[in-house]
Amino acid sequence: MKKKILPLAGLAVLVLLQAAVAWNARLCWRAKAVATGPDAKIRLLRRANALFPWNDAVFFELGKVYFAQGAEALGNPAARDTLFRRSVDAYLRSLRLDPSSPAVHFELAQALLYMSYLSLPAPLGYFEEYKRAAELTGHNSQIRFDVGKVLLARWESLSRAEQDFVADILRRSLAGQDEERLRDLLETWNLSVRDIGLIDRLLPDEPGALRLYARYLGERSLFPEARRAALARAEALDVARARSELDRGRHEAEAFRTAEAAARSAAALDALGSVKFYQALAGKEFFDPKEFAAIRKAALRLLAMSRIEETRSLADKDGVIAAYLAAEDDFTALSEFETFVKERGLLDEDEAVSPLKDLPTLAFRMTLDFQLNRYRDIARDGGLLASSSLLIAPSGRPSYARILRLIGESDLKLDNVYEAERYLRMALEVDPQDLEVLLSLERCYRRLNEEAKAAEVEGIVDRLTSPAVTELAGRVVDGEVPYKLDLVTSGGPRTLRLEFAPSPEGGHPLVSIFLDGRIVWEGNGDTGLAEFPATLGPGRVPLEITVLSGAVTLSRIGLAPIPPAGHSISK
Repeated sequence: MKKKILPLAGLAVLVLLQAAVAWNARLCWRAKAVATGPDAKIRLLRRANALFPWNDAVFFELGKVYFAQGAEALGNPAARDTLFRRSVDAYLRSLRLDPSSPAVHFELAQALLYMSYLSLPAPLGYFEEYKRAAELTGHNSQIRFDVGKVLLARWESLSRAEQDFVADILRRSLAGQDEERLRDLLETWNLSVRDIGLIDRLLPDEPGALRLYARYLGERSLFPEARRAALARAEALDVARARSELDRGRHEAEAFRTAEAAARSAAALDALGSVKFYQALAGKEFFDPKEFAAIRKAALRLLAMSRIEETRSLADKDGVIAAYLAAEDDFTALSEFETFVKERGLLDEDEAVSPLKDLPTLAFRMTLDFQLNRYRDIARDGGLLASSSLLIAPSGRPSYARILRLIGESDLKLDNVYEAERYLRMALEVDPQDLEVLLSLERCYRRLNEEAKAAEVEGIVDRLTSPAVTELAGRVVDGEVPYKLDLVTSGGPRTLRLEFAPSPEGGHPLVSIFLDGRIVWEGNGDTGLAEFPATLGPGRVPLEITVLSGAVTLSRIGLAPIPPAGHSISK
């Protein structure tokens, strides 16, 4: 009989224990999710402990409730101190049951930190508990980041070894390119440290993080030199990425994977498109501008060749082929590109010129011939073209105008000035506002000493180009939308002058000015004036004005030629 009773008693005890554990967990859940007030939470948690006093989660929740009450009772020292001590005791009991919980170590450290603020006696130091919390969690966890952020706010009070530990965990926590986390860290850094050397240690060597940091500084008008250096570093990384993408693209092309080669070269161009040449303002060369130009040219070449290989066509919808030809200045590379196109049957050098057949192909061929100094071949084709009766469809007019301009330019190179005038005039009939043609025609008349005709063309150019002063009528520009304007010039050295004022008065907005995609000036908007020289090409040159902090009111833009040495321009 006794043998039967003992197993039944053991079973009953086990059932009761399981029930106690289950009810303990239930009460803990109700304290977390159902109870609204701290007193109700504490009652539920104490009942849970009475049933089963070995659940570390119950003590953890009890510690959090006591801590929250203590933080709200800061004006009542007696109650506050008692609640903080109860909170620490609860956390310590939780850790005795589960010493490996990073969350409990973190919350205990928080309570100990508050006690240190209040000069209350504490059983442990807060730094060691924060350190344990960080060491027990993963490199990219939120607890690890929070530990670093809290200790960053106490930076000046930390020892050198402690500072190294904090810097290490923050650097690791930022490795995932989390923008929200980086902004959060920068806020703490700005309020507590403002040490440029420290932030350089923490930031990942990644363009997005560096640009976010630079934007943060710009929005607050802080450390302009550090901002420019960060942007220059980001652009150097962009150039390195473009170089890597180009190398991969070349390997793909060698393996006859043209689509992949095109994607890699497009990625290289995309990386280069982020470069605004902030190193010109940073005062240090982070990458070689010649290397930038070489990578861009090589990426355009690879993309153009990949497109041609894929489509077996010279169709250039996005202008990549034209961009490559405009950028390329090496005879050998141009000759190799021409051979590549011919080998795919897209150019027949033996066939007589047939403008009616394919004007875009003829324009492409003439562009190549012009860059390869085959001016006589172009002039000969011009004679064949002139003897043809052409009806040009609207879609073919851009190609036809380009052909006529190339013939006129070639005749100028050969000193056939009257023939050049003839073709340039024909090109103007197709597009009367083609600035390049007008400038060539003006040169033509200067060489013929026909000053009246040259002055007439110069007047047309003046009407088409941007005025010496553009009034902006108090245009307000803030951080939401940049101000953009295309300056149309005849080319050459210019002085650009921009007048503005902070809006409202007394502000210190940060103003950045970009010309043709490159940074040319950056400073505080309270200076009222930005003036700088620039060498512009003929045609449209995009101007962009951005404001990162505050707003400015733009009054006018001045654009004046820089006179040669020893000369002056009358006003």
